[in-house]
Amino acid sequence: MKRLTTWILASVALALAVPALAERQPGGKTRVVPREASTPAKTARVEPKAGADAYSAQVNIVTRVQGTAFFRTAIDITNNTDVEGVIARVQYCYTVSGGFAGCTPPTDITLLSFFNFHTDDIIDYLGSLGVVGPDAQASSFGTLLVTFDGVPSAFGWEGTVTARTYSAYQDNPANGTLAIAYPGSLFFESANTTLVGTIRDTHAVTPTPAAGALRTNLGITNTDLNGTGPVDVDLSFFDVTEGSATNGQRVGNIIAVDGIESGEVRPLSNIWSLAAIPSSVTSVIVFADVVNPTSGFPTIEGYANILSAGTQDGAYFELKCADTDFCGN
Repeated sequence: MKRLTTWILASVALALAVPALAERQPGGKTRVVPREASTPAKTARVEPKAGADAYSAQVNIVTRVQGTAFFRTAIDITNNTDVEGVIARVQYCYTVSGGFAGCTPPTDITLLSFFNFHTDDIIDYLGSLGVVGPDAQASSFGTLLVTFDGVPSAFGWEGTVTARTYSAYQDNPANGTLAIAYPGSLFFESANTTLVGTIRDTHAVTPTPAAGALRTNLGITNTDLNGTGPVDVDLSFFDVTEGSATNGQRVGNIIAVDGIESGEVRPLSNIWSLAAIPSSVTSVIVFADVVNPTSGFPTIEGYANILSAGTQDGAYFELKCADTDFCGN
Protein backbone atom coordinates (compact mmCIF):
# COMPACT_ATOMS: atom_id res chain seq x y z
CA MET A 1 0.00 0.00 0.00
CA LYS A 2 1.43 3.35 -0.96
CA ARG A 3 0.85 5.78 1.92
CA LEU A 4 2.23 9.00 0.50
CA THR A 5 -0.73 10.97 -0.80
CA THR A 6 1.35 13.83 -2.23
CA TRP A 7 5.13 13.75 -2.44
CA ILE A 8 8.07 15.09 -4.38
CA LEU A 9 9.69 12.63 -6.77
CA ALA A 10 13.32 13.60 -6.23
CA SER A 11 14.78 11.06 -8.70
CA VAL A 12 14.28 7.47 -9.81
CA ALA A 13 17.49 5.95 -11.12
CA LEU A 14 21.23 6.15 -11.72
CA ALA A 15 23.46 3.10 -11.48
CA LEU A 16 24.45 2.23 -7.91
CA ALA A 17 27.96 3.04 -6.84
CA VAL A 18 29.35 1.18 -3.83
CA PRO A 19 28.84 2.33 -0.23
CA ALA A 20 31.58 1.80 2.36
CA LEU A 21 32.22 -0.29 5.43
CA ALA A 22 35.02 -0.22 7.97
CA GLU A 23 38.10 -2.40 8.04
CA ARG A 24 40.96 -2.46 10.52
CA GLN A 25 44.37 -1.12 9.58
CA PRO A 26 47.62 -1.05 11.57
CA GLY A 27 47.36 1.03 14.74
CA GLY A 28 43.78 0.02 15.41
CA LYS A 29 42.27 2.89 13.41
CA THR A 30 39.41 2.70 10.95
CA ARG A 31 39.68 3.18 7.21
CA VAL A 32 37.09 3.04 4.48
CA VAL A 33 36.90 0.15 2.03
CA PRO A 34 34.26 -0.80 -0.59
CA ARG A 35 31.22 -2.83 0.41
CA GLU A 36 28.96 -4.81 -1.83
CA ALA A 37 25.91 -3.06 -3.22
CA SER A 38 22.62 -4.50 -1.93
CA THR A 39 20.22 -3.50 -4.72
CA PRO A 40 20.42 -3.89 -8.51
CA ALA A 41 21.63 -1.04 -10.70
CA LYS A 42 19.14 1.52 -11.95
CA THR A 43 19.03 2.62 -15.54
CA ALA A 44 17.11 5.92 -15.80
CA ARG A 45 16.57 9.14 -13.93
CA VAL A 46 13.61 11.47 -13.61
CA GLU A 47 14.35 15.06 -12.58
CA PRO A 48 12.41 16.68 -9.72
CA LYS A 49 9.10 18.24 -10.63
CA ALA A 50 9.25 22.00 -11.16
CA GLY A 51 7.14 24.28 -9.02
CA ALA A 52 6.18 21.55 -6.54
CA ASP A 53 4.19 22.77 -3.55
CA ALA A 54 3.88 19.67 -1.40
CA TYR A 55 6.18 17.34 0.51
CA SER A 56 6.07 15.03 3.50
CA ALA A 57 7.82 14.65 6.82
CA GLN A 58 7.68 11.61 9.05
CA VAL A 59 7.89 11.06 12.80
CA ASN A 60 9.36 7.60 13.37
CA ILE A 61 8.32 7.13 17.01
CA VAL A 62 4.70 7.71 17.99
CA THR A 63 3.14 5.79 20.86
CA ARG A 64 0.54 5.63 23.57
CA VAL A 65 1.25 2.73 25.88
CA GLN A 66 1.35 1.70 29.51
CA GLY A 67 4.70 0.07 30.14
CA THR A 68 7.04 0.79 33.02
CA ALA A 69 5.24 4.16 32.85
CA PHE A 70 2.48 5.72 30.74
CA PHE A 71 4.09 6.91 27.49
CA ARG A 72 2.52 9.49 25.14
CA THR A 73 3.75 11.42 22.11
CA ALA A 74 3.28 15.18 21.81
CA ILE A 75 3.31 16.65 18.29
CA ASP A 76 3.90 20.14 16.88
CA ILE A 77 3.06 20.83 13.23
CA THR A 78 4.12 24.28 12.04
CA ASN A 79 3.57 26.45 8.97
CA ASN A 80 6.72 28.60 8.84
CA THR A 81 5.48 30.70 5.90
CA ASP A 82 3.06 33.60 5.40
CA VAL A 83 0.83 31.47 3.17
CA GLU A 84 -2.70 30.99 4.52
CA GLY A 85 -4.52 27.67 4.42
CA VAL A 86 -1.63 25.23 4.19
CA ILE A 87 -2.99 21.71 4.72
CA ALA A 88 -1.14 19.28 6.98
CA ARG A 89 -2.42 15.84 5.98
CA VAL A 90 -1.79 13.40 8.86
CA GLN A 91 -1.67 9.59 8.75
CA TYR A 92 -0.85 7.28 11.67
CA CYS A 93 0.54 3.83 10.75
CA TYR A 94 0.69 1.59 13.78
CA THR A 95 1.01 -1.78 15.44
CA VAL A 96 -1.39 -3.13 18.06
CA SER A 97 -1.07 -6.40 19.96
CA GLY A 98 2.12 -7.23 18.07
CA GLY A 99 0.50 -6.97 14.62
CA PHE A 100 0.65 -4.19 12.04
CA ALA A 101 -2.81 -2.59 11.76
CA GLY A 102 -2.05 -0.45 8.69
CA CYS A 103 -2.42 3.30 8.22
CA THR A 104 -5.33 5.59 9.02
CA PRO A 105 -7.08 7.62 6.31
CA PRO A 106 -5.61 11.13 5.98
CA THR A 107 -6.76 13.66 8.57
CA ASP A 108 -6.48 17.28 7.37
CA ILE A 109 -5.31 20.06 9.70
CA THR A 110 -5.57 23.60 8.28
CA LEU A 111 -2.62 25.82 9.15
CA LEU A 112 -2.88 29.62 9.05
CA SER A 113 0.18 31.73 8.20
CA PHE A 114 2.97 31.44 10.79
CA PHE A 115 0.84 28.94 12.67
CA ASN A 116 1.50 25.99 14.96
CA PHE A 117 -0.77 23.04 15.77
CA HIS A 118 0.08 21.35 19.08
CA THR A 119 -1.27 18.35 20.93
CA ASP A 120 0.17 16.72 24.05
CA ASP A 121 -1.12 13.33 22.87
CA ILE A 122 -1.51 12.79 19.12
CA ILE A 123 -3.10 9.34 19.44
CA ASP A 124 -5.67 10.61 21.93
CA TYR A 125 -6.36 13.49 19.51
CA LEU A 126 -6.91 11.12 16.59
CA GLY A 127 -9.09 8.98 18.84
CA SER A 128 -11.25 12.01 19.68
CA LEU A 129 -11.89 12.39 15.93
CA GLY A 130 -12.78 8.72 15.55
CA VAL A 131 -9.76 8.09 13.33
CA VAL A 132 -8.31 5.37 15.59
CA GLY A 133 -10.19 3.00 17.86
CA PRO A 134 -9.91 2.21 21.58
CA ASP A 135 -7.32 -0.49 20.93
CA ALA A 136 -4.87 2.02 19.43
CA GLN A 137 -5.59 4.53 22.18
CA ALA A 138 -4.94 1.89 24.82
CA SER A 139 -1.68 0.57 23.38
CA SER A 140 -0.08 1.24 20.00
CA PHE A 141 3.25 2.14 18.45
CA GLY A 142 3.93 3.53 15.01
CA THR A 143 4.86 6.41 12.72
CA LEU A 144 3.16 9.67 11.81
CA LEU A 145 3.29 10.86 8.22
CA VAL A 146 2.54 14.57 7.69
CA THR A 147 2.14 15.84 4.13
CA PHE A 148 2.25 19.62 3.73
CA ASP A 149 0.05 20.69 0.81
CA GLY A 150 -0.14 24.28 -0.45
CA VAL A 151 3.27 25.47 0.72
CA PRO A 152 4.96 28.04 -1.59
CA SER A 153 7.96 25.77 -2.21
CA ALA A 154 9.15 22.32 -1.21
CA PHE A 155 12.66 22.63 0.14
CA GLY A 156 11.72 21.13 3.50
CA TRP A 157 11.74 24.14 5.85
CA GLU A 158 8.31 25.51 4.95
CA GLY A 159 6.41 23.09 7.16
CA THR A 160 8.02 21.25 10.06
CA VAL A 161 7.03 18.50 12.47
CA THR A 162 8.56 17.88 15.90
CA ALA A 163 7.72 15.21 18.45
CA ARG A 164 8.31 14.46 22.11
CA THR A 165 7.60 11.05 23.59
CA TYR A 166 7.40 11.32 27.36
CA SER A 167 6.25 9.81 30.63
CA ALA A 168 5.54 11.45 33.95
CA TYR A 169 8.26 10.89 36.56
CA GLN A 170 6.88 8.57 39.27
CA ASP A 171 3.56 8.76 37.35
CA ASN A 172 3.10 12.32 38.61
CA PRO A 173 3.40 15.17 36.06
CA ALA A 174 4.01 17.59 38.94
CA ASN A 175 7.37 15.86 39.44
CA GLY A 176 8.33 16.49 35.82
CA THR A 177 8.64 14.18 32.83
CA LEU A 178 11.29 12.02 31.18
CA ALA A 179 11.33 12.26 27.41
CA ILE A 180 13.04 12.04 24.05
CA ALA A 181 12.43 14.76 21.47
CA TYR A 182 13.12 14.64 17.73
CA PRO A 183 12.25 16.33 14.44
CA GLY A 184 10.24 14.72 11.70
CA SER A 185 12.54 13.48 8.95
CA LEU A 186 12.10 14.71 5.40
CA PHE A 187 10.34 11.95 3.51
CA PHE A 188 12.28 12.59 0.31
CA GLU A 189 15.53 11.77 2.14
CA SER A 190 14.61 8.08 2.52
CA ALA A 191 17.30 5.56 1.58
CA ASN A 192 16.84 2.93 -1.12
CA THR A 193 20.04 1.07 -0.29
CA THR A 194 21.65 1.80 3.07
CA LEU A 195 21.22 3.67 6.36
CA VAL A 196 24.12 4.27 8.75
CA GLY A 197 24.59 5.41 12.35
CA THR A 198 26.77 5.05 15.44
CA ILE A 199 25.38 3.36 18.56
CA ARG A 200 26.68 2.49 22.04
CA ASP A 201 26.28 0.01 24.87
CA THR A 202 28.21 0.46 28.13
CA HIS A 203 26.12 -1.63 30.52
CA ALA A 204 29.02 -4.04 31.14
CA VAL A 205 31.70 -1.38 31.69
CA THR A 206 33.17 -1.24 35.22
CA PRO A 207 33.25 1.26 36.81
CA THR A 208 30.14 2.76 35.20
CA PRO A 209 31.20 5.63 32.91
CA ALA A 210 30.10 9.19 33.61
CA ALA A 211 27.58 8.98 30.75
CA GLY A 212 25.87 6.06 32.51
CA ALA A 213 25.15 2.43 31.72
CA LEU A 214 23.74 2.72 28.21
CA ARG A 215 21.89 0.40 25.85
CA THR A 216 20.52 0.96 22.34
CA ASN A 217 17.21 0.32 20.61
CA LEU A 218 16.80 0.64 16.84
CA GLY A 219 13.82 1.12 14.54
CA ILE A 220 13.48 0.68 10.77
CA THR A 221 10.57 2.16 8.80
CA ASN A 222 9.39 1.18 5.33
CA THR A 223 8.60 4.58 3.77
CA ASP A 224 7.69 2.94 0.44
CA LEU A 225 8.16 5.98 -1.80
CA ASN A 226 7.76 3.81 -4.89
CA GLY A 227 4.86 1.59 -3.83
CA THR A 228 6.86 -1.65 -3.83
CA GLY A 229 5.28 -3.09 -0.69
CA PRO A 230 7.05 -5.02 2.11
CA VAL A 231 10.82 -4.70 2.47
CA ASP A 232 13.55 -6.90 4.00
CA VAL A 233 16.51 -5.27 5.76
CA ASP A 234 19.77 -6.66 7.17
CA LEU A 235 21.50 -4.97 10.11
CA SER A 236 25.27 -5.39 10.48
CA PHE A 237 27.66 -3.94 13.06
CA PHE A 238 31.30 -2.78 12.85
CA ASP A 239 33.40 -2.21 15.95
CA VAL A 240 34.70 1.35 16.48
CA THR A 241 35.58 0.95 20.16
CA GLU A 242 38.82 2.78 20.96
CA GLY A 243 41.63 0.32 21.65
CA SER A 244 39.52 -2.72 20.75
CA ALA A 245 41.24 -5.73 19.18
CA THR A 246 38.37 -5.94 16.68
CA ASN A 247 38.32 -2.25 15.74
CA GLY A 248 37.07 -1.88 12.17
CA GLN A 249 35.80 -5.46 11.95
CA ARG A 250 32.25 -6.77 11.79
CA VAL A 251 31.11 -8.04 15.17
CA GLY A 252 28.08 -9.95 16.37
CA ASN A 253 25.43 -11.46 14.13
CA ILE A 254 23.60 -9.95 11.19
CA ILE A 255 19.98 -9.26 12.19
CA ALA A 256 17.42 -9.96 9.48
CA VAL A 257 14.40 -7.66 9.73
CA ASP A 258 12.00 -9.14 7.20
CA GLY A 259 8.59 -8.23 5.84
CA ILE A 260 8.34 -4.62 7.05
CA GLU A 261 5.02 -3.40 5.66
CA SER A 262 4.49 -0.03 3.94
CA GLY A 263 4.35 2.57 6.70
CA GLU A 264 5.37 0.13 9.42
CA VAL A 265 8.16 0.90 11.88
CA ARG A 266 9.83 -2.24 13.22
CA PRO A 267 11.37 -1.58 16.68
CA LEU A 268 14.25 -3.71 17.98
CA SER A 269 15.17 -3.51 21.64
CA ASN A 270 18.57 -4.05 23.27
CA ILE A 271 20.66 -4.47 20.11
CA TRP A 272 23.77 -5.84 21.84
CA SER A 273 21.75 -8.75 23.13
CA LEU A 274 19.85 -9.34 19.87
CA ALA A 275 23.01 -9.33 17.75
CA ALA A 276 25.21 -11.10 20.34
CA ILE A 277 27.78 -8.28 20.19
CA PRO A 278 30.60 -8.92 22.71
CA SER A 279 30.30 -6.88 25.90
CA SER A 280 33.89 -5.67 25.42
CA VAL A 281 32.64 -3.74 22.36
CA THR A 282 31.03 -0.49 23.48
CA SER A 283 30.61 1.41 20.22
CA VAL A 284 29.69 0.25 16.71
CA ILE A 285 28.69 1.60 13.32
CA VAL A 286 25.37 0.06 12.31
CA PHE A 287 24.47 -0.42 8.64
CA ALA A 288 20.88 -1.12 7.61
CA ASP A 289 20.94 -2.60 4.09
CA VAL A 290 17.92 -3.19 1.90
CA VAL A 291 17.99 -6.84 0.82
CA ASN A 292 17.76 -7.37 -2.94
CA PRO A 293 14.07 -6.86 -3.79
CA THR A 294 12.32 -9.00 -6.37
CA SER A 295 11.02 -5.84 -8.07
CA GLY A 296 11.06 -2.08 -7.69
CA PHE A 297 13.10 0.02 -5.28
CA PRO A 298 11.99 -0.04 -1.62
CA THR A 299 12.85 2.93 0.60
CA ILE A 300 13.56 3.03 4.33
CA GLU A 301 14.29 5.33 7.26
CA GLY A 302 15.62 4.46 10.70
CA TYR A 303 16.52 5.70 14.15
CA ALA A 304 18.60 4.81 17.19
CA ASN A 305 17.40 5.44 20.73
CA ILE A 306 20.27 5.27 23.23
CA LEU A 307 18.87 4.82 26.74
CA SER A 308 20.19 4.98 30.27
CA ALA A 309 19.71 1.56 31.85
CA GLY A 310 18.96 3.23 35.19
CA THR A 311 16.53 6.06 34.40
CA GLN A 312 15.32 4.81 30.98
CA ASP A 313 15.99 8.35 29.75
CA GLY A 314 16.66 8.26 26.02
CA ALA A 315 18.48 10.15 23.28
CA TYR A 316 17.15 9.95 19.71
CA PHE A 317 19.37 9.83 16.63
CA GLU A 318 18.27 9.59 13.02
CA LEU A 319 20.08 6.98 10.92
CA LYS A 320 21.44 8.78 7.87
CA CYS A 321 20.88 7.84 4.25
CA ALA A 322 24.11 6.39 2.83
CA ASP A 323 22.92 5.93 -0.77
CA THR A 324 25.44 6.88 -3.44
CA ASP A 325 22.79 7.50 -6.13
CA PHE A 326 20.95 10.26 -4.22
CA CYS A 327 18.48 9.76 -1.42
CA GLY A 328 14.72 9.55 -1.88
CA ASN A 329 14.79 7.50 -5.10
